[in-house]
Amino acid sequence: MNYNHPLEIPKSDTIAGFAWTSERSPCPIAGMHGDTHPMTWAADDRIYMSAGDPNWIIENGTPRHMPWTEAFDKPDTYPHMGGVDVEELTGYGAQFGVRQVNSMPGLMGPGGNGPKPSGMISVKGSLYLAVQNLLGKKPSPHREKSQHGSDATILRSDDDGETWYPDIQTGLAEMEAQFYDRRAWKWLNPPEERTGWKGWQPMFPGPWFGGLSFVQFGKDNAGAVDGYVYAISGDQWDNGSELRVGRVPQDRILDLSAWNWASVSPDGSLHWVNRLEETQPVLNLNGHLSLPEMVYLPGVNRYLLLTWALHKDFDVAEGSELTILEAEQPWGPFKLVYYEENWDQKEVCPYCPRVPLKWFDPLTLSGWILHSGNWHSPEPYYKPHVRPFRLEIR
Repeated sequence: MNYNHPLEIPKSDTIAGFAWTSERSPCPIAGMHGDTHPMTWAADDRIYMSAGDPNWIIENGTPRHMPWTEAFDKPDTYPHMGGVDVEELTGYGAQFGVRQVNSMPGLMGPGGNGPKPSGMISVKGSLYLAVQNLLGKKPSPHREKSQHGSDATILRSDDDGETWYPDIQTGLAEMEAQFYDRRAWKWLNPPEERTGWKGWQPMFPGPWFGGLSFVQFGKDNAGAVDGYVYAISGDQWDNGSELRVGRVPQDRILDLSAWNWASVSPDGSLHWVNRLEETQPVLNLNGHLSLPEMVYLPGVNRYLLLTWALHKDFDVAEGSELTILEAEQPWGPFKLVYYEENWDQKEVCPYCPRVPLKWFDPLTLSGWILHSGNWHSPEPYYKPHVRPFRLEIR
């Protein structure tokens, strides 16, 4: 399935429409910042999520934004303001809040220079977090000015996000200290010298599965259609092109040898391959596919795929677009549900849409989208926002 624009995709004959039902609400917590926010509905009934670049600290019991230029001079603080953190999404709808669970020290570095979260899922009481960009900044596969999204690994927590394994944080902190100039935002050695550093490499090297996002099936994955955990990935952080689908048995998520990837033949037949380098994308959306999200809606037996793109490569100045697709299977074929060329206001520049399934009503087909916002503007933009929506079935 190859398209140059979302409007070339055939319209859905199952989901007749998508509509916003109220205005957008930004997180009301002043001083708290971050983006990306992959999330999952966990066994303890909480919604856990992770933020990229959570450049804020708690000071005298209150969140405060800390610029990178200030953090550079505080070696005890810099490792805790990410990079990556683990959070809890509290409240509901427009009255939502955020509580930090773990600052994930060692997973640090701004933007594509350092680790960023891409996916999260709860399975049988354990949390799994997919983290990308683990070998530092690399060139993007498409569109030179876009941000890469590569080199991902999955971590596991059995204590609600308090501790994670395998422990990659110590080694990555050592690599960052040796090869990264924090003040210049620049790596001092080429990417190939970081690959295999001290004998370690990510589970999914390179861009093809470098930003995996787990397919959500409800609370603690209880609504899974089979014994697998599914994940999707684009090939760069913003304005990429290729979508791939992988799966792994629920009890072997950290075992790379147990992963397989969907390969769809020209006649539409599906088979699974166990080598990532042998995969083909299940969808090519030239320049319009950014860090994706997929949730399963059992009431309509459809997978909802949300993606987005910036109007200007890795720059929020010109705003963004939103694309929502659906399919009977995670690998397609995909049909168009909704396309918004100018998503919300240009000044807000929404990106990274997520669907908290705990907030989705399967009877009314109404829920909320949580998304990130403009990383250049002052309050309230570089933080999560929510907005309610409703689907219409034919």
